[in-house]
Amino acid sequence: AVVSTQSTGFQKSKRQKIGDGHILLKEELTPTILQTFRSTIAPRQILNQWLIANGFSNPTFSTVENNKIFTGVLTIDNDTYVMEGDFKNKRTATQAVAYAYCMRNHIELRHYKTGPKTNR
Repeated sequence: AVVSTQSTGFQKSKRQKIGDGHILLKEELTPTILQTFRSTIAPRQILNQWLIANGFSNPTFSTVENNKIFTGVLTIDNDTYVMEGDFKNKRTATQAVAYAYCMRNHIELRHYKTGPKTNR
């Protein structure tokens, strides 16, 4: 499968093949969760912040397209994670793989939905 790679920085897209050693993430994504990706929650941003705070390298997000359906691919420190699904665009596929990685590793997303709490 051919992958379009998208770094968190301003690098050009590259194409690469996904090897057999990837880790398949399985997380149930409801239409409500997918809609939330488009509004307030940004799993990619939350994951980036968490990885940096915990000493990991910057992640690389990629997508695999097959008949206009996208699969999200996440690479962190030479480990590749894949979130398969019927995602209709690259953004949703990469947010989905970030979400699934966060759920698998118990990275808290809930308090990011409404933004930081303020004292009044």
